[in-house]
Amino acid sequence: MKSKGHPPSIYFIQMLVEWPVAIFFLFWGSLIFFWPAKLFTFLRRRRGEKPRIIWGPTPVLTISVSSRAEKSLGYKSNTLVYQPYYLTENFDYNLEKYYKILWLKPLISWLVFIWAILKYDVFHYFFYRGFLMPHRGKGINRLELPLLKFAGKTLIVSAYGGDVRYEKKCRSGGRYNCCIDCNQKMIACICDEKLAISNVSYVNRYADITLSMGDMVEYTPGSKNDVFYWPIDLEQVKYVGVRSQNDPPIKIIHASNHRHFKGTKYLLSAVENLKKKGYPIDLNLIEGVSNKRARELYRSADIVAEQFIIGWHGYFAVESMALGKPVVCFIRKPEEYLPKYTECPIVNADPDHLEECLIWLIENPDIRVELGRKGRAYIEEVFAMDRVGERLDRIYQTLWQKPVH
Repeated sequence: MKSKGHPPSIYFIQMLVEWPVAIFFLFWGSLIFFWPAKLFTFLRRRRGEKPRIIWGPTPVLTISVSSRAEKSLGYKSNTLVYQPYYLTENFDYNLEKYYKILWLKPLISWLVFIWAILKYDVFHYFFYRGFLMPHRGKGINRLELPLLKFAGKTLIVSAYGGDVRYEKKCRSGGRYNCCIDCNQKMIACICDEKLAISNVSYVNRYADITLSMGDMVEYTPGSKNDVFYWPIDLEQVKYVGVRSQNDPPIKIIHASNHRHFKGTKYLLSAVENLKKKGYPIDLNLIEGVSNKRARELYRSADIVAEQFIIGWHGYFAVESMALGKPVVCFIRKPEEYLPKYTECPIVNADPDHLEECLIWLIENPDIRVELGRKGRAYIEEVFAMDRVGERLDRIYQTLWQKPVH
């Protein structure tokens, strides 16, 4: 996920806003906001009501689906973002038109934070940031989590990838990793080891639980890693499957929005070699389109090429398997990263084995059909919206039973 960062002037404005606000809270905020917020949460617990949940502000595609899963189980659940990406704007509260005004950003973040602590009980963040502006562009504001806990709120923090990865550990993972072709340091990922470790340690001091999966578990000690929190609404993503014939050309789809992280150049090289060998391939690189349009394009795929250097699949693979497409992707530690209770049908291929895996799939349409069916069944078991909702529900029930301190 790409972040453009902020100009230095915004941090000066932030300082001018934040310290007076912090001093105000020290004397009056606890009386006006935090004790009432704590009381509201306490009363909802005592009355046996379900907690109210807020997701944000990182505009990850899946939070809207997670929120809908929770609503279907009787929770009051909402999403709030400051600036959505082009993939989707499907959030309950989108403050982009206000957040674009530079000098308003620090003030808006405090107003949102105050509003949220009065209205919600469970805050579901990512490691990237919370509702208050980060002090150094990345990581959660150091004032935010103590204030949340003082207000009696439950905090859940999940990893999405770039919010926890840093270069040293990433490169130590093996020959192929998402740093080898990267020219965007401190933009797409947190990168800096000291900053990343400090941010995760800070979160661990205050979070009731942290969630992680895939290669992200390497960066999040103490996290719960079996929730697989990328839900997909299978009512909206119907099974399509693949052709059982081998009529040319064989259509390969690759979502290449971040080419240097996905190993796109290795796919281009493999496809070029296969074309020289006579294989009829039509490679479609999908970039810069909405998620809705992308899903329409995925439907025509015979083979989905996910990524080949990160070591873990993304939401692209979840959507593709839901459609019934065979997926090729590099999973660095399948025995550790994938669910233990079922078999994942992803064809595991790093750049060294990508060409031979593509040949195998191209020459065997029956295998493509079988993998597509298995992929749909896998998603129904692991990533279906109701399954993820059930797992989140168990977490909320456990945490909601804990006494307010």
